[in-house]
Amino acid sequence: MRKDTIGVVTVTRGRPRLLRRAMASVHAQDFDGLIEHVVVIDERDPETVAAATAAPTRPGLRVTVHEEPRPPAERNEPPGDKRRVYPRLSRLFNTGARISSADWIAFLDDDNEYEPHHLRSLLECAREHGAQVAHSGRTMWYADGAPYLEEAWHTVDDPVEAARIHQVMCDKGVRVPGTNILLDRADPRRPGDAFRTSSVIRAEDPVALVDQSVWLVRRELLLRLPIPETFTEAEHLANTAPDDKLLRTLQDNGVPIVSTGQPTVRYYLGGVSNRITRGRQAVAAE
Repeated sequence: MRKDTIGVVTVTRGRPRLLRRAMASVHAQDFDGLIEHVVVIDERDPETVAAATAAPTRPGLRVTVHEEPRPPAERNEPPGDKRRVYPRLSRLFNTGARISSADWIAFLDDDNEYEPHHLRSLLECAREHGAQVAHSGRTMWYADGAPYLEEAWHTVDDPVEAARIHQVMCDKGVRVPGTNILLDRADPRRPGDAFRTSSVIRAEDPVALVDQSVWLVRRELLLRLPIPETFTEAEHLANTAPDDKLLRTLQDNGVPIVSTGQPTVRYYLGGVSNRITRGRQAVAAE
């Protein structure tokens, strides 16, 4: 009987050191099937291509490197502009899923890492429940490797609102108080329930939070229901990212979503969705 295969899609640009760390965590997976790591490089970048092609490989791991040129309108744009970045990320994630030939698609942002049992535990969970979509939780870290323990929601700049949402997420069991554990969750929505991202969630709302790096989706399903590549102004104001768009698309189409309940991704702060360094000082995204 043929074993299922997993494609890991990583979108990257100009961060070869972080990419090498992410790729090392894919190399270290204890999943015993074939892993295809698809590295999609946003715009031509010889240094990143060199880092990706030089990454260690092994039996059961195949690396595919793809450079995706930017259209002229997207060149020389200011860094960190979510209105430009999020649609492009959706497009590049979808490109990676199309390039892969695997049965399942996972994602790994170039600044995050997998724990060694991440892919295996996701696929085991999906198989156990007969599901086409599964996700894990994560642990939260500053970019320098210190655990993120602040009682403030990481995607919200206003300190009062960040504290409010943190408490809401603790009450709902998403953030584990006193730790750096965050257990992503996709609560079912009843008729009339709003879809609100974690950046604007209210206490009465269902949780809608599955980070890009914790997803596992059957590839044929993802090709049929790709990540939407257009964003409304209201979505931008709610800090709606590609992972939120994917979650909403799956829920709107009645796709069951299961969770391992395990924090198997090391999520590092400082990206375009949060831009946090020590002391919650905002910095420009790389």
